[in-house]
Amino acid sequence: MSSRHAFSPQLPFLLLSLLTGLTSSFVTPLMSYFLIDEINVEPIYISVYMVSVTLSGLVISQYLGHLADKGFNANRLYGLTMICVGIAMVAFIFSNQFWHVFLAGVLFMSVGAGAVSQMLTVSGLWAKNQDIDLAAFNSKVRAAISLAWVVGPPMAFTLVASFGFAASFYVAIACVVTATLFVVKVVPPQQACQHSQNTTLKGSLSLPFWLVGLAVLAGMAGNVMYLSSMPLYVMQELGLPENLPGLMMGVVAALEIPTMLIAAKLARRFPPAGVMAVAFLFGCCFYIGVYFSQSSWELLSLQILNALFYGLYAGIGLTLLQQQAPNLTGFTSAFYSNATRVGMMLGTIGAGTVAQFYSFRAATIGSLCIAIFGLSVLLVFMFLKRRAS
Repeated sequence: MSSRHAFSPQLPFLLLSLLTGLTSSFVTPLMSYFLIDEINVEPIYISVYMVSVTLSGLVISQYLGHLADKGFNANRLYGLTMICVGIAMVAFIFSNQFWHVFLAGVLFMSVGAGAVSQMLTVSGLWAKNQDIDLAAFNSKVRAAISLAWVVGPPMAFTLVASFGFAASFYVAIACVVTATLFVVKVVPPQQACQHSQNTTLKGSLSLPFWLVGLAVLAGMAGNVMYLSSMPLYVMQELGLPENLPGLMMGVVAALEIPTMLIAAKLARRFPPAGVMAVAFLFGCCFYIGVYFSQSSWELLSLQILNALFYGLYAGIGLTLLQQQAPNLTGFTSAFYSNATRVGMMLGTIGAGTVAQFYSFRAATIGSLCIAIFGLSVLLVFMFLKRRAS
């Protein structure tokens, strides 16, 4: 079978992943800026909004994953999440008070937060019934999301600078409409099989499953803690050019996508947990390097290590988690998505706390500690698996 024909059946799911990523990339990076500049709230209200929407989103996403495992049409559940994102966008466009945005976030964006996990569920249910390399497919799906985030945020900020926040939210609505029509008209409908419907959580989730989940959370927490503190560390504490943080992000984004695709090939030759552990080793080396760097060329060069860390971690994490609970596709997809969101929340809070009492540079040590924790968790996972075999 030619590579072209092998790739074609996967294309709808990769496009769905791209559309899902684009939708969030036109909204999520702007929320802090939107609340401060447009709604004119105090910075503390950013935390109130983010924590409230994240926590409510965790519960709703996990429930939607449970429904998918019980046999509900995963395409329709995905469409529901996207429609809720669209409703929230309309509310944001016409909001001028914090409580308007807060209610729209808790009532609708929290449901919309399940879009990524439902997209992963739709893709995962399809992939289970195909004779394909699951690790390679997951890496492509994850890379499509990353590609969307390479394109989306710069366009979002450009739209805000030129036309205001409403322009970016209108583009997000266009993505919502496109994705909803696409999942209904183009993507084959996906439902859990009878065996999955009869599978309960009791006895299905072992200690190794939770260890992988902890590692996924740790990887995202360390990465976001670094990303949250890096721009101010580079510009304020090192006194380097203002365009350097954006350049650093662009370099790592360009490198991490092919790294995700390579991760799938490595997972075929080596144990996936071992590949993910190596990713955390790269992360540790990267954070140490950033802490001691003083020049632009050093920081730019270190982005190779950053790309190896995040690309391998993101390319393997979902597959490794799915291997621990193969009959709970919806639950596992939601759990993976929620673990990354909790990691993002903890990383953001951690960066602000460390910077408040120490410095933005010290936040890099926090990322290092989290990466060491993630590596330790994976080593325990591999020990348990080796003892059980």
